[in-house]
Amino acid sequence: MKRIEITANEAEQRLDRFLLKYFNNTTRSNIYKLLRKKVFKINGVRTTKEDYFLKLDDVIEVFLSDESFDAMIKPEIVTIPDHIGLDIVYEDDELLVVNKPKGMLTHPDKDEYRNTLATIVQFYLKALCTRTFKPAPVHRLDKNTSGLVIFAKTYDALKKYNELMRERAIKKFYQCVVEGDIAKQGEVKGYLIKDEVRNTVRIIPRDTDEAKFCHTLFRPIERFGNFTLVEVELITGRSHQIRASMQLIGHSIVGDLKYGGRRYGEINNQLLHSYKLILGDKTFEAGSADIEAFIESIRKR
Repeated sequence: MKRIEITANEAEQRLDRFLLKYFNNTTRSNIYKLLRKKVFKINGVRTTKEDYFLKLDDVIEVFLSDESFDAMIKPEIVTIPDHIGLDIVYEDDELLVVNKPKGMLTHPDKDEYRNTLATIVQFYLKALCTRTFKPAPVHRLDKNTSGLVIFAKTYDALKKYNELMRERAIKKFYQCVVEGDIAKQGEVKGYLIKDEVRNTVRIIPRDTDEAKFCHTLFRPIERFGNFTLVEVELITGRSHQIRASMQLIGHSIVGDLKYGGRRYGEINNQLLHSYKLILGDKTFEAGSADIEAFIESIRKR
């Protein structure tokens, strides 16, 4: 018999979902079969209720042989990133806010796992990582968009800030340099459709079954003749929303070749940076060296 004690990072999860994460080397059908066979006790009482919500300090007893128990758990492989430095903007018991560099994925994908922001953060916070919970980002940025990303350090914080993000209670502001002269503030409202093959989106004026509503606010900060430094506020948070919105109004982001922008010198990716987040009474800010360097080069010309 093995004992599993439920901590704050496992509480408030359904039993079946917890067991699937804990026993990461077995199938969903096997978990349900073991539940039907009453292999599990919770606080001394045998249970078959897969929808039981675990509570802090619950004790799960598992009545399996050591060999069967161990066979259902895949050995943990610690991934060590090539570079483990982080530009930390803020940290407390719940949150870690970091300034992501351009060219780095937020989440691992099929081609890159080791050197993503999530992997680096989890290595930095490895003392908080368990088999069933790892610190996770509350939102994401495109690979070549730099800026602020919020990570939740506990399961409670992840639920809390995911809900705030769904409620649009976390305000997100970006800076970008666009082509052309924008003289006044404005907004883009429409319906965003994704092209899965090209990995691009476009904004159309009317709703369709596959479209998602998007709303973007923008205002010029500084004008340089052929370029404008713009602040963008996301009311909705859709993939590539800012890039498609700027293209739609005829002011593509500098370097954004996918959305109508042009290459300038060594700049061949979008000059787009998530520079400010507001969470209630907390405001986090971080600048972009790339945007500052480009603006300085314009001023000199």
